[in-house]
Amino acid sequence: MKSYITLFFLLPAWLLISQNPYDLIPRELFFKEKDKTNVHLSKDGEMVFYKKNIEGADNMLFYIEAGAPTVERKKEFTGAILDYLPVYDNGIVAIVQQDTVQTVYFTSAKSRKMRALDLFPFHRMRFMHLSARFPNKILANITAKENRKSGLYILDLFSSSMKRIGKMDSFRQMFFDQNFTKVAALRTNDLGGNTILRLQEGQWEPVFEYPFNPEMFIGGLSKIISVDIDGKTIYATDNFEKDKTSLVAIDVASGNVSELASDPDADILPYAATIDPSGKPGAVVALWGDTRRYFLDESVRKDFEFLDNQLDHSVSFVEASEDNKTWLVRKLSGGPVSYHLFHRNEQRLVELFNDYSHLDEYQVATRKAFTIMTRDSLKLPVHMYVPPGMAMADGSPRVPLPTIIYVHGGPWAGVTHWNNWFHTRNFQLLANRGYVVIHMEFRGTTGLGKKVCDAGNLQWGEAMHNDIVDVATWANHSGFSNPKRVGLWGWSYGGYATNYALGTSPDLFACGVSMYGISDLLGFSQTPFSDNDLWRSRVGDPNTEEGAELLKAHSPTTYIENIKNPLLLTTGSLDERVPQSQADDFAKALDDAGKEVVYFYYPEEVHDYRQPESWISFWAIAEDFLHKHVGGRKEPRKEDIENGNFITVYGAGYIEEIE
Repeated sequence: MKSYITLFFLLPAWLLISQNPYDLIPRELFFKEKDKTNVHLSKDGEMVFYKKNIEGADNMLFYIEAGAPTVERKKEFTGAILDYLPVYDNGIVAIVQQDTVQTVYFTSAKSRKMRALDLFPFHRMRFMHLSARFPNKILANITAKENRKSGLYILDLFSSSMKRIGKMDSFRQMFFDQNFTKVAALRTNDLGGNTILRLQEGQWEPVFEYPFNPEMFIGGLSKIISVDIDGKTIYATDNFEKDKTSLVAIDVASGNVSELASDPDADILPYAATIDPSGKPGAVVALWGDTRRYFLDESVRKDFEFLDNQLDHSVSFVEASEDNKTWLVRKLSGGPVSYHLFHRNEQRLVELFNDYSHLDEYQVATRKAFTIMTRDSLKLPVHMYVPPGMAMADGSPRVPLPTIIYVHGGPWAGVTHWNNWFHTRNFQLLANRGYVVIHMEFRGTTGLGKKVCDAGNLQWGEAMHNDIVDVATWANHSGFSNPKRVGLWGWSYGGYATNYALGTSPDLFACGVSMYGISDLLGFSQTPFSDNDLWRSRVGDPNTEEGAELLKAHSPTTYIENIKNPLLLTTGSLDERVPQSQADDFAKALDDAGKEVVYFYYPEEVHDYRQPESWISFWAIAEDFLHKHVGGRKEPRKEDIENGNFITVYGAGYIEEIE
């Protein structure tokens, strides 16, 4: 017996994980569509509605009742449901496509009756506002087939009467009080940023006018989040002349602004707020890996303390019933999103379903947030995904494991990645193959304030690269990773960072996987996409001698001779951001220099692959590549490689021999 125990402790961690009894998840399961979308709570809190992405169900609205949460029911319409919204008195309004005609129906879940509203022909309708004071009405923005009829309308759901109250014009958002009166709006300004406005005596008056900031690549962090039903107060996230975005209240009458909540490290976000039926935020959040919640209404604090305990501090508010006694919440933990009903008075949580039932029979990775300190004392958040059964109580792995560090794109895209299944599905796939996956942040990103974003200026190949090195070093020194089995992976900016790191830190990473990554910064800086003041000020100016030298120094092509370990490169021919030539030329230079490179491209793919077959075939190759060089598990190729539409330039023999 003792000899077996000794052997167990002598085995390398990567072999221990490879012997774990949990099943490999078929890779195609990660790239199916979510099977439940557009989830809403009824106004009385008694039903939860959703759409399902299954064949033949485009005309069906599904729902479950609070009293029987395991019984799924459905309501059928006469065409494909484009959008829907629960309204008062258990009503449902749905926009339905029938051939070339769109029709608006008013019905209820439990009634067979269905009323088609008698409206003029339209191309598009967007629901804008409901009011408990007028439960039989809804405000919508309509793009009519006759352009002169387009505008904002109050629709009577019983009589089909329509009252026009204006147009959206250039506004991106508009907010109303309980009388359907315009109160506040947001629009993009000539500076490239957002402007928040309040309506005064029929005139729109700016409250804040924000200049362009890289956060605009994710829609901007300064936005209106709600207006109270009396129309007296606007609640907005604001970073005017300050570092971090905070929550503010704007008095509509005077325009006076008061700050309500802020976080020392991260921006208060314009989404994920807990809004009560009066339009007031009870709590708002900042994202530092995990959620940091700030309370404006102390009565909801105990609710979130209970929910955090039940949902492992991964709770996200979705909607409240009209009496605010029932909440629809969800758990965001890096895997499929699970939805729950929370009965506040009883402090009772009822699990309903998750939005990705394809993985129901499998264990998924755990996820925990950590904070690391860089060499120059900058704090950064990371998420760590650990294979099932391998995590300790603090979320770290029980033994050092093969590790993949993921660097996101942008680099200004930041906070949008943390709970997005388009990204997290890949982390779950890798964790299932036995890897610790570290999803890191770095200076130059958004969501952590302007100073952190600005700290990335002209630092692509210096401090931003050092952040990646510091995260890898932290993982190694903390005993989370096997230092000889750390791979680097990323796309877009992350692909660039991978290319660069393999040449400038050649002993740190066992291999790199680079998707549509830049290789020649100087050449890329002269393409239409990056030939602008933003790029020149934040990355480097190719039109000056100093800037050109900086771009050369920060280019992966400069360090090809230093590269020791293999690179896997892939891109799409229809990529309008990073030209395919960036990958073509880099791969050729690597091959000419005798470096180990695998390169294939997808002739019909864009920046950020869209087709499931592209992702599945990519991972069928990348899994084997990482298995070979980092040491995790892999799934057999099956027909997954052949089903992808790609062309191999280098490594055809290697790909052909993948088992």
